[in-house]
Amino acid sequence: RSKYLQLGLVLLILLFGYNVITDKQSQLDIDASASLGDALLTLDRDDLTTAQFQLETVLNEYDNTPSASVAEFYLGKMSYNADDKEEANRFLNSYLKKSPKGFLAASASIMLADISANESQLKEGIQILDKGISNVNSEKDLRLLKLRKAELELRQGNKDIAKSIVEELLSDDDITNWNKQIAQEILGRIVS
Repeated sequence: RSKYLQLGLVLLILLFGYNVITDKQSQLDIDASASLGDALLTLDRDDLTTAQFQLETVLNEYDNTPSASVAEFYLGKMSYNADDKEEANRFLNSYLKKSPKGFLAASASIMLADISANESQLKEGIQILDKGISNVNSEKDLRLLKLRKAELELRQGNKDIAKSIVEELLSDDDITNWNKQIAQEILGRIVS
């Protein structure tokens, strides 16, 4: 009878400990989301220095939270826009490693592919896009990645591959006017 009582007490302590830990993680996620929200509002007001500081704070103080991962993406995007390709590479690769199917993964893949392509590493850029294509969750993102891949294939001299990608996209009834225009421009460059 006392063994059952001891077992019951141990289970009760374990459940209590689990609830305390879960509550702390939930509060950490809430705090991280709030800090990320503040940073994104600051970024929206074009205060890049303050936004960068706030994003780095989210990344450092709330490591291993979804908000920290999103902060990495935005730090990578800011670095990309500032033409700091090394930092952009570091942040965007880290984001993709943690969130390969995240809602910003397609954008991160496109930026990384552009960095590689601008460094005359077209093959690596295409590989990045292929990985993004295999992980993408939305049709919109899939089309964007394929359009960018067609552009890089064309730059690499692979006209047949680029044409195949573009024709596949143009045969899609749900293609947006913007995607259709880009696909037709690529097709025009292939033909000329």
